[in-house]
Amino acid sequence: MMIPSPILMICAGNICRSPFAEAYLRKRFEDAGVYSKVFSRGLLALPNQRAPENGQLAAKEFDIDLSAHISQPLLGTDLDQAALVMVMEVEQRQHLAKMRPSCIGKVFLLSQMTDGNPIADPMGKDLEAFRSAYKVIATDVDAWAKRFGV
Repeated sequence: MMIPSPILMICAGNICRSPFAEAYLRKRFEDAGVYSKVFSRGLLALPNQRAPENGQLAAKEFDIDLSAHISQPLLGTDLDQAALVMVMEVEQRQHLAKMRPSCIGKVFLLSQMTDGNPIADPMGKDLEAFRSAYKVIATDVDAWAKRFGV
């Protein structure tokens, strides 16, 4: 299967879930020797926020470094340029449908290939909450990567 590019990961703040999903998918592609641009944004993101310490610690357990990540708010042009858009919750997909109706056909739940459940936001929670969320994200990204033949 052809790999779409670019792939956009979206969550609420762009400091926990979508940055990890972005970095994890990019690593999967790099490990397989294939290329697709992968980036992330937040629906409610305040710009220039760093991933929290618990998020960085949990990400390291997956060999992902989030220390340089800086949050970025979603712009309509981000949706326009993306070939595929992944969200963490159904409500986020509904928000995008209102924001950019023409893009809804390329917006999917990250968990669509697994259980279709929302991915809990670990923001403000303990390390275990981040580990749990990142484990779910990794499983979901792995399912998409398999679908892409990676």
